[in-house]
Amino acid sequence: MVDIKSLSDEVVKLLQNKKCDNYRICVVIVGPPGSGKSTIAGELCNELNRRYNEYLKSHPNVHIKLKEHSQINLTSDIREITPELSKKLEHDGGIFKNLVEDTNFEPVKKIHENGVTEVMGRGGNPNAFTIREGDLNKEHGNNNKINIAQIIPMDGFHLSRQCLDCFKNPMWAHERRGSPMTFDSNNFLELCKVLGKTSLITPTKSSAEDCFEYLSETFIENFPEIRIPSFDHRVKDPTPNDYCIDGYTRIMIFEGLYLLYDAENWAKVYHQLSQTNALLVWNVDIEEGVIKERVGKRHVQTGIVSTIEDGIKRFQTNDLLNARLIKQKSIYNDSIVSIRND
Repeated sequence: MVDIKSLSDEVVKLLQNKKCDNYRICVVIVGPPGSGKSTIAGELCNELNRRYNEYLKSHPNVHIKLKEHSQINLTSDIREITPELSKKLEHDGGIFKNLVEDTNFEPVKKIHENGVTEVMGRGGNPNAFTIREGDLNKEHGNNNKINIAQIIPMDGFHLSRQCLDCFKNPMWAHERRGSPMTFDSNNFLELCKVLGKTSLITPTKSSAEDCFEYLSETFIENFPEIRIPSFDHRVKDPTPNDYCIDGYTRIMIFEGLYLLYDAENWAKVYHQLSQTNALLVWNVDIEEGVIKERVGKRHVQTGIVSTIEDGIKRFQTNDLLNARLIKQKSIYNDSIVSIRND
């Protein structure tokens, strides 16, 4: 089993070392289907948020201080959607029917009348992320729980079933849902670029030595708020704007199957995040026999199949192929740490 407290210690250590240089640090948790990476990410996130809020309770002299920052533009290098493409998006029900398999499509942005910027890849609206000017509330910061850690799940970039219907071979797309091509890797990579920029913003100065006190004194009140989609296997499609990354977020926990996959857009994800110089990567190692049982049961629980036998069959014809794919073609180096979760 994974020692969450030990992993949390490593994250806090990185936070301490980078508190003066990076507004945010990055943590990547990657592994095959059924390896428990989502559970690990969730428990790690909860533990880090618990530690910070317990610190505030035990240090009544430490107060939340919100600082203004000059305007932060995170999308200046993303092209605006053309009128023609915008019409197609509206006509096709919020997706780009002719682009769903185009891994070279460069994401576009649409600036709405309310000031929200929507960034879309080949998956269209269901896989979009949005950016608006943040406005942290001082009263909230001083009296309520603050989440300094947030999960960034790759699963929210599952292409919608509507998009899968537009593949040249829609039957294959649905049967192999969860394979690399059935994600909006274009827009997930764009999200990583944007979040990488937020990591590299230099916090305002503080004389505090402890990282939690330092964070408390350097929150940026108008830091852009980014909302990203989530995915529930029972719902079977992405839920837009379900996760919020705001100015309180100082630890980003990226979690997903293909974050180290060394092919198409996925191959650039690790490079983008490593450029922050504030990155921890944990690769969950686990036996195939263990994940077979876990994923088979999950397929039954989420209603994909009705029996455990069918769940295991789906695992063998889909999930196992994906697990072996990332094992054969992933980025490996000394900075990527393997952890067991049997």
